[in-house]
Formats: sequence, structure tokens, C-alpha cells
Amino acid sequence: MISSDFRTEARRKLAGKWGKTALIILAYFAVFFVINFVEGFFPDSTKGLFSIINAVIEIPLGFGLIITLFKVYNDEEVKSFDFLELGFSNFKKSWGITLQTVFKMIVPIILVVVAYIILIVGTAGAVTSTMFSSSSASAGFTLLTVVGFILLIASMIWAITKSFYYQLAYLVAVENPDMSAKDAVLKSEELMQGNRAKLFYLQLSFIGWAILSAFTFGIGILWLAPYMQFAVITFYKYVSGNTQKVEAIVEEPSKDDDETIK
Repeated sequence: MISSDFRTEARRKLAGKWGKTALIILAYFAVFFVINFVEGFFPDSTKGLFSIINAVIEIPLGFGLIITLFKVYNDEEVKSFDFLELGFSNFKKSWGITLQTVFKMIVPIILVVVAYIILIVGTAGAVTSTMFSSSSASAGFTLLTVVGFILLIASMIWAITKSFYYQLAYLVAVENPDMSAKDAVLKSEELMQGNRAKLFYLQLSFIGWAILSAFTFGIGILWLAPYMQFAVITFYKYVSGNTQKVEAIVEEPSKDDDETIK
């Protein structure tokens, strides 16, 4: 399958459900709007507390949203605010998956941080050396800046490509509620072997719609978000082999697409 096949199946599954899924996305945004609105009535000293609250609940509510849209995909009945109950009832699992993913990504994350530090030190040193007319020191710091920049680009590319291994972890957990967070992450890694390029191209194929949504002051995201999520769910069904309700499957998944990307 190619990206257009996943999008076609997503549109087929969304037929008659566009309004329902748009309301679900609107409800999701409304929750965070209310939190930010309430925050405005409190003194500035509490903003840190609200930031923590947002950070803590964002993960489970995002997981609840995925569960809700997965249910709609499978023709199950849901209500617009079901993601609240579904998210908080899976609070531990959602954070477990997130932390397991971070653990898997720890090396490239550390390299990105180190690269930033080297880049900042090199840039600051080069500027300071130039101000004090120290050509030898300036050359050394300039070289350090170049090294930091190259390391930053390389580590970010590695982090992004590696992150694709774990992008199906939430969907694995949704379809396998008895599976542990660690096993869901490992299963996602297994499913994405040789399939990262497919998912990358699928996500990239929505860039035009994302740009158009920006011209609607973000309103278009109410329809684009479920469209993208349904396409990713179709992709997940495809690579996992669970294609009973997916009509656009025409071939077996290949594991040769991106073996050279590590």
C-alpha cells in the first residue's frame, strides 16, 4: 500500500462520521481552553502550577482521544467527551508508554542536549573572542560551533528516525488493553521494522492539508486531525495484519523500505 491507499481508506471509514469526529476534537481543545481560561483568574505565581497540571493531564487525555477515535473507526458508539474518562482510566498506562518511549530514546535525546550545549558555548565563545580581538581563540570557538551544529543536525535526524519505531505504541495498547506499557512499546518497534518510511511518507502527505488548515485560523484542524488519525489507524491495521475491516489492503507489508535508516 502507498499513502494514497491509507488516505482513501481513512475517508471511507470517516463517511458519515466527519461531524462526530470534529466534535470530539473540538471537545478535546475545549478542555484545555477552559484550563487556560481559569488560569487567567489566578495570580502569576500559580502559572507554574497550571503548567504542571497541563503537562500531567496532556498525556492521558491524548491517549483517551486516540482510544475514542479508534472506537469511532471500529464503528463503536462514543460521546464527544468520552476521551476524559478513557484517558484518566488509563492514566498509568499512558504515562508508562510515554516513559518507556523516552527510555528507548534516551541516547539520541542526550546527544541533542549535548550538541545544543556545544553550539551555545562555541557561539558565545566566538562572539566574545571577536569582541576582544583574540583571533586564535575565535578560530577555536568557531570550530567548536561548527562541530556543535553538525552534531545537533545528526542527533536530531537520529532522534526523529528512531522515534518512528514507537509511534504505534498507543494504538497497540488500545487494541491490546491487557498488554503492558513496555510490551506495547516493544510491539510497536517490531511492527515498524522496515515500515518507518511508509509512515513518514503518509504523514508528509498531509502537509498540504495542514497548510490549508492554517488559513482557516485552525478551524480546519477539527476535520484534519481525525482524517490523519484514521489514516494512521489504517496503517497500523495494515502492518499488524488485522485487516478484517480494512478494504484497501492490496498487498503484504514490506520490511525493506527503510532498513538503511537506523
